[in-house]
Amino acid sequence: MSTSKSRRILITPNVASPYDQRMVQGLADGFNRIGHFAGAMPTPLSAVELYQACQSLSIDTVIQINRTRDLAVPLPKIVRHVAWFQDVFPETLSGFAERFRGDDILYALGDAAVLGLVTPIPCRVGSLFTGVDEATLNFSRRGLVQDIDMSLCGALPPPVALTPSLRTDLLWYIDKLIGGVPCLGRSKGIWAVRRLLFNKYVPVDYVPYAALLAIAQVVEGFYRPLRGELDIHMLADAMGELSKTFSDVPMEPPGKAIVEEPDTLSRLLKPYAARFNGRGDFKARVFRFLAKEGTYFASDGLSPLARATSYFAQSYPRIMDRRLLIQLAAGVTDSLELYGSGLALHDFTRPYYKGVIESIGELLSVYCRSKINLSNNTHGLGLHSRTLECMAVGGFIFMHDSPHDTKAGGMLTEFEPDVHYGRYTVESFHEDATRWLKDSEGRIRVGMQAVECIRQRHCWHHRALQIIEDLDR
Repeated sequence: MSTSKSRRILITPNVASPYDQRMVQGLADGFNRIGHFAGAMPTPLSAVELYQACQSLSIDTVIQINRTRDLAVPLPKIVRHVAWFQDVFPETLSGFAERFRGDDILYALGDAAVLGLVTPIPCRVGSLFTGVDEATLNFSRRGLVQDIDMSLCGALPPPVALTPSLRTDLLWYIDKLIGGVPCLGRSKGIWAVRRLLFNKYVPVDYVPYAALLAIAQVVEGFYRPLRGELDIHMLADAMGELSKTFSDVPMEPPGKAIVEEPDTLSRLLKPYAARFNGRGDFKARVFRFLAKEGTYFASDGLSPLARATSYFAQSYPRIMDRRLLIQLAAGVTDSLELYGSGLALHDFTRPYYKGVIESIGELLSVYCRSKINLSNNTHGLGLHSRTLECMAVGGFIFMHDSPHDTKAGGMLTEFEPDVHYGRYTVESFHEDATRWLKDSEGRIRVGMQAVECIRQRHCWHHRALQIIEDLDR
């Protein structure tokens, strides 16, 4: 039990997905177990909604997944903010440090620098892993037979079609030339003409084939799959130099406000304050007014080329990892099953794809039925939910080596190979996988030893205790 003062904690997910909802609810349950009040929201909250929830529920601590403070709508002064980053993209660091207060906490899902959070932050920075709930630890394996040699459960981002389109490319280049004409190209009249002539035929997020092909070749030349050594900023910098040749001209309407990270709430609201004359909930009224007036907030502020660079720096390496891993596994056995959203979109997964798992019970059953549960991580930070939940039910995890294994989030910081999991390299995969498939007794022993390790150190209440201790420092 926690000995600190009782806190009132609100936790919000990054997106309204079953995975995120399960994570935030698990953490909330962990806090409640150790004597604090915690509630988990099923969906992300806007800055205004978060402010209002803090006031109405007397919240003193906010935990947001992959979110920082909103500078336009400050939280109540008494509220501590905890940001827990599980994914980092190259654009994440734009204005990043300015969104933290001295008493905030920033957690990464492993070593922050390895994950890509390399900007100095003016608050406490640490590592926080996902956890396991009691229901998972108590899951019954009774009646389950290991009838799958190898399985892999996990989503994949969609593929990018690297196919040429001569007509669309030509239109894109013509539009770029027109939009790039000084003064004239950005005038309202020319903008209207561009919209009329080109927008019907050129998607707003279009990137020319030559640019996509060059960017993909940079990643394939620099990134070595299944090594756990991804450096998103190195890849993004390499692609950025190359893509300058293709710098695109955005087609947003001239004069329309794009509000990106305003310094203060007053800076954003000052022109509109007189219209409300102090009536009612001023902040909520102004934001509703801004929406009606047509002012919009750029979701990421990225041009199509910048968005493509972000995808190829962070998401494409995940696809490269999975492609090679499935190729290696298929070279050992035909009994290979893949589960997860997005997999059906990839040609290399289809021969083994079994669908999307809809319930936690079904997921845990697959872990138990599999002789080997394949695992990979682009950054080499293996302490994520799939690893921990699989271990919690006695499943045998098969994870590759990484130069980051001894850093926070690396497998060697919490587990021992051949004791709690099996490990492989690209070169040794066939030999190691074949040996473990034949050693049923060894796999079961490793799985049972991993269960005890999870029970002692990796439940949600352990994560809650860590956060409370950090807040009390």
